Amino acid sequence: MTAIKCLKRGCLAIFLLLSGAGIFPVLAHPHAWIDLRSTVILNENGQVVGVEQQWLFDALYTLFIAEGFDIKSGGQKKALTRLAETNLRNLRAHDYFTEVLADNKKVSLETVTEYESELRNGRLWMRFVVPFATPIDASKKRLSFAVYDPTFYIEMLHLEGDVVDFRGPFSEKCTAPIVPPNPTAETVMLAQALDRDAQPDNTLGALFAERVEVRCQ
Repeated sequence: MTAIKCLKRGCLAIFLLLSGAGIFPVLAHPHAWIDLRSTVILNENGQVVGVEQQWLFDALYTLFIAEGFDIKSGGQKKALTRLAETNLRNLRAHDYFTEVLADNKKVSLETVTEYESELRNGRLWMRFVVPFATPIDASKKRLSFAVYDPTFYIEMLHLEGDVVDFRGPFSEKCTAPIVPPNPTAETVMLAQALDRDAQPDNTLGALFAERVEVRCQ
Protein backbone atom coordinates (compact mmCIF):
# COMPACT_ATOMS: atom_id res chain seq x y z
CA MET A 1 0.00 0.00 0.00
CA THR A 2 1.47 3.38 -0.97
CA ALA A 3 1.19 6.53 1.12
CA ILE A 4 -1.09 8.19 -1.43
CA LYS A 5 -3.55 5.29 -1.50
CA CYS A 6 -3.73 5.24 2.27
CA LEU A 7 -4.44 8.97 2.43
CA LYS A 8 -7.21 8.71 -0.14
CA ARG A 9 -8.90 6.00 1.90
CA GLY A 10 -9.29 8.50 4.73
CA CYS A 11 -7.51 6.30 7.26
CA LEU A 12 -5.52 7.51 10.23
CA ALA A 13 -2.44 8.03 8.11
CA ILE A 14 0.17 7.82 10.82
CA PHE A 15 -1.12 4.45 12.07
CA LEU A 16 -2.05 2.73 8.85
CA LEU A 17 0.97 3.82 6.87
CA LEU A 18 3.13 2.22 9.49
CA SER A 19 1.11 -0.96 9.85
CA GLY A 20 0.53 -1.44 6.13
CA ALA A 21 4.06 -0.95 4.96
CA GLY A 22 5.23 -4.43 5.75
CA ILE A 23 8.76 -3.18 6.42
CA PHE A 24 8.63 -2.96 10.21
CA PRO A 25 9.48 -5.73 12.69
CA VAL A 26 6.61 -8.15 12.99
CA LEU A 27 6.95 -8.77 16.72
CA ALA A 28 6.76 -6.48 19.74
CA HIS A 29 5.18 -3.08 20.26
CA PRO A 30 6.12 -0.35 19.55
CA HIS A 31 6.78 -0.46 15.81
CA ALA A 32 7.61 3.22 15.27
CA TRP A 33 9.08 6.05 17.29
CA ILE A 34 8.50 9.80 17.59
CA ASP A 35 10.83 12.18 19.43
CA LEU A 36 8.60 14.74 21.09
CA ARG A 37 9.10 18.36 22.11
CA SER A 38 6.45 20.42 23.90
CA THR A 39 5.84 24.10 24.57
CA VAL A 40 3.04 25.28 26.87
CA ILE A 41 1.32 28.41 25.54
CA LEU A 42 0.04 31.12 27.88
CA ASN A 43 -2.36 33.97 27.16
CA GLU A 44 -2.04 37.57 28.34
CA ASN A 45 -3.40 36.58 31.77
CA GLY A 46 -0.92 33.76 32.24
CA GLN A 47 -3.54 31.07 31.65
CA VAL A 48 -2.68 27.97 29.64
CA VAL A 49 -4.44 28.02 26.28
CA GLY A 50 -2.73 25.21 24.40
CA VAL A 51 0.31 23.03 23.81
CA GLU A 52 2.66 23.31 20.86
CA GLN A 53 4.06 19.95 19.85
CA GLN A 54 6.96 18.98 17.62
CA TRP A 55 7.00 15.41 16.33
CA LEU A 56 10.21 14.04 14.81
CA PHE A 57 9.47 10.70 13.17
CA ASP A 58 11.97 7.87 12.96
CA ALA A 59 14.07 7.44 9.83
CA LEU A 60 12.35 4.27 8.62
CA TYR A 61 8.90 5.83 8.68
CA THR A 62 10.33 8.87 6.89
CA LEU A 63 11.87 6.65 4.22
CA PHE A 64 8.53 5.00 3.57
CA ILE A 65 6.74 8.35 3.37
CA ALA A 66 9.35 9.76 0.98
CA GLU A 67 8.60 6.99 -1.51
CA GLY A 68 5.06 8.29 -1.88
CA PHE A 69 5.98 11.80 -3.00
CA ASP A 70 8.06 13.34 -5.76
CA ILE A 71 10.46 15.18 -3.47
CA LYS A 72 13.22 15.76 -6.04
CA SER A 73 11.03 17.76 -8.42
CA GLY A 74 10.50 20.58 -5.96
CA GLY A 75 7.12 19.43 -4.68
CA GLN A 76 8.43 18.48 -1.26
CA LYS A 77 6.88 21.36 0.69
CA LYS A 78 3.42 20.88 -0.84
CA ALA A 79 3.58 17.12 -0.33
CA LEU A 80 4.60 17.43 3.30
CA THR A 81 1.95 20.07 3.96
CA ARG A 82 -0.68 17.83 2.41
CA LEU A 83 0.48 14.90 4.53
CA ALA A 84 0.36 17.04 7.70
CA GLU A 85 -3.15 18.20 6.85
CA THR A 86 -4.33 14.63 6.38
CA ASN A 87 -2.67 13.35 9.54
CA LEU A 88 -4.07 16.18 11.65
CA ARG A 89 -7.54 15.84 10.17
CA ASN A 90 -7.65 12.16 11.08
CA LEU A 91 -5.94 12.67 14.44
CA ARG A 92 -8.71 15.12 15.39
CA ALA A 93 -10.99 12.22 16.32
CA HIS A 94 -8.26 11.01 18.68
CA ASP A 95 -7.57 14.43 20.24
CA TYR A 96 -4.24 14.49 18.40
CA PHE A 97 -2.99 11.72 20.71
CA THR A 98 -3.09 14.37 23.45
CA GLU A 99 -4.76 13.92 26.83
CA VAL A 100 -5.11 17.05 28.98
CA LEU A 101 -6.39 16.89 32.54
CA ALA A 102 -7.33 19.71 34.92
CA ASP A 103 -8.03 18.52 38.46
CA ASN A 104 -8.27 15.02 36.95
CA LYS A 105 -11.03 16.07 34.55
CA LYS A 106 -10.53 15.86 30.80
CA VAL A 107 -10.03 19.21 29.05
CA SER A 108 -11.76 19.66 25.69
CA LEU A 109 -9.52 20.48 22.76
CA GLU A 110 -10.18 22.64 19.72
CA THR A 111 -9.21 21.94 16.10
CA VAL A 112 -5.59 22.49 15.12
CA THR A 113 -5.19 25.37 12.66
CA GLU A 114 -1.49 26.20 13.10
CA TYR A 115 0.92 23.63 11.73
CA GLU A 116 3.95 23.06 9.49
CA SER A 117 6.06 20.14 8.30
CA GLU A 118 9.47 19.59 6.73
CA LEU A 119 12.36 17.16 6.52
CA ARG A 120 15.11 17.63 9.10
CA ASN A 121 18.30 15.64 8.64
CA GLY A 122 16.42 13.01 6.72
CA ARG A 123 13.56 12.69 9.21
CA LEU A 124 9.98 13.89 8.93
CA TRP A 125 9.24 16.77 11.33
CA MET A 126 5.82 18.20 12.12
CA ARG A 127 4.94 21.12 14.39
CA PHE A 128 1.40 22.01 15.42
CA VAL A 129 -0.50 23.75 18.21
CA VAL A 130 -3.30 21.96 20.08
CA PRO A 131 -5.60 24.69 21.47
CA PHE A 132 -7.72 24.25 24.60
CA ALA A 133 -11.45 24.94 24.40
CA THR A 134 -11.19 26.92 27.65
CA PRO A 135 -8.13 28.63 29.19
CA ILE A 136 -6.83 26.89 32.32
CA ASP A 137 -5.35 28.70 35.33
CA ALA A 138 -2.51 26.38 36.32
CA SER A 139 -2.02 28.28 39.58
CA LYS A 140 -5.46 27.16 40.74
CA LYS A 141 -5.90 23.79 39.04
CA ARG A 142 -3.65 20.75 38.77
CA LEU A 143 -2.97 20.71 35.06
CA SER A 144 -1.19 17.94 33.21
CA PHE A 145 -0.96 16.50 29.72
CA ALA A 146 0.28 13.36 28.04
CA VAL A 147 0.99 12.66 24.36
CA TYR A 148 0.73 9.02 23.33
CA ASP A 149 -0.67 6.54 20.86
CA PRO A 150 -3.38 4.66 22.83
CA THR A 151 -2.41 1.37 21.19
CA PHE A 152 1.35 1.85 21.82
CA TYR A 153 1.97 1.03 18.17
CA ILE A 154 4.01 4.24 18.17
CA GLU A 155 6.24 5.19 21.10
CA MET A 156 6.20 8.95 21.75
CA LEU A 157 8.69 10.35 24.26
CA HIS A 158 10.59 13.53 24.96
CA LEU A 159 14.32 13.16 24.52
CA GLU A 160 16.20 12.35 27.69
CA GLY A 161 17.02 15.55 29.53
CA ASP A 162 14.58 17.62 27.48
CA VAL A 163 12.75 20.49 29.16
CA VAL A 164 9.20 21.61 28.39
CA ASP A 165 9.21 25.26 27.34
CA PHE A 166 6.68 28.03 27.99
CA ARG A 167 5.66 30.83 25.65
CA GLY A 168 3.76 33.92 26.72
CA PRO A 169 3.51 36.35 29.65
CA PHE A 170 4.41 35.09 33.16
CA SER A 171 6.32 32.12 31.73
CA GLU A 172 8.95 32.55 34.44
CA LYS A 173 6.36 31.65 37.06
CA CYS A 174 5.66 28.22 35.59
CA THR A 175 7.35 24.83 35.58
CA ALA A 176 6.51 21.61 33.77
CA PRO A 177 8.42 18.54 34.95
CA ILE A 178 8.16 15.42 32.79
CA VAL A 179 7.08 12.37 34.77
CA PRO A 180 8.41 9.21 33.06
CA PRO A 181 6.22 6.15 32.61
CA ASN A 182 6.54 3.28 35.05
CA PRO A 183 4.99 0.18 33.48
CA THR A 184 5.10 -3.10 35.34
CA ALA A 185 7.26 -5.95 34.11
CA GLU A 186 4.09 -7.79 33.10
CA THR A 187 2.97 -4.84 30.98
CA VAL A 188 6.33 -4.66 29.23
CA MET A 189 6.18 -8.37 28.48
CA LEU A 190 2.65 -7.99 27.10
CA ALA A 191 3.75 -5.22 24.74
CA GLN A 192 6.73 -7.24 23.59
CA ALA A 193 4.48 -10.20 22.80
CA LEU A 194 2.10 -8.24 20.55
CA ASP A 195 2.72 -8.47 16.82
CA ARG A 196 1.88 -5.89 14.17
CA ASP A 197 -1.46 -7.49 13.28
CA ALA A 198 -2.69 -8.00 16.84
CA GLN A 199 -6.06 -6.58 17.85
CA PRO A 200 -5.33 -3.01 19.08
CA ASP A 201 -5.45 -2.51 22.84
CA ASN A 202 -6.45 1.11 23.39
CA THR A 203 -5.45 0.98 27.05
CA LEU A 204 -1.83 -0.03 26.50
CA GLY A 205 -0.37 3.30 25.38
CA ALA A 206 -1.31 5.15 28.56
CA LEU A 207 0.85 2.75 30.58
CA PHE A 208 3.94 3.78 28.57
CA ALA A 209 3.14 7.49 28.40
CA GLU A 210 5.01 10.36 30.00
CA ARG A 211 2.93 12.95 31.81
CA VAL A 212 3.85 16.61 31.97
CA GLU A 213 2.71 18.37 35.13
CA VAL A 214 2.16 22.09 34.59
CA ARG A 215 2.43 24.29 37.68
CA CYS A 216 2.26 28.10 37.83
CA GLN A 217 2.49 30.52 40.73
